[in-house]
Amino acid sequence: MNRTLKIILSIAILGGAGGLLIATSIGDAEYYKHVDQVLAEPERFENTMLKVHGFVEAGSIKEEIRNQTTERTFVLQYEGQRIAVSHSGPKPDTFRDLSEVVARGKLVLVDGEYKLEAVELMAKCPSKYEENKRTRRVSATP
Repeated sequence: MNRTLKIILSIAILGGAGGLLIATSIGDAEYYKHVDQVLAEPERFENTMLKVHGFVEAGSIKEEIRNQTTERTFVLQYEGQRIAVSHSGPKPDTFRDLSEVVARGKLVLVDGEYKLEAVELMAKCPSKYEENKRTRRVSATP
């Protein structure tokens, strides 16, 4: 009887701990999607924190300083789909036209169009993925 009670109590504790772990991790989960995936079913991601991956459309970056904070808007595009993004604060050094960017924020519906209100921008460094021309020239000489 005593052993059965210990087994049942152990299972209950482990089950409760596992359930708590799952419940807390689901609450903080964020989606990582490309622009086209988000716009395929935007209602699913509305008012949800997510990371959206794409490329900055050339000429779309607009910056303005308000109350000593830099505010910017730009268009993030991928596979022919486009989404407007707004962001306040510092930007990555490599953030520019055509740069590959992951914007972390909340998808909201504004005037009938979906927009990403970003709280963080991460721009990928192209030098990590492209061959350095200077290195290529040096290694080509005998």
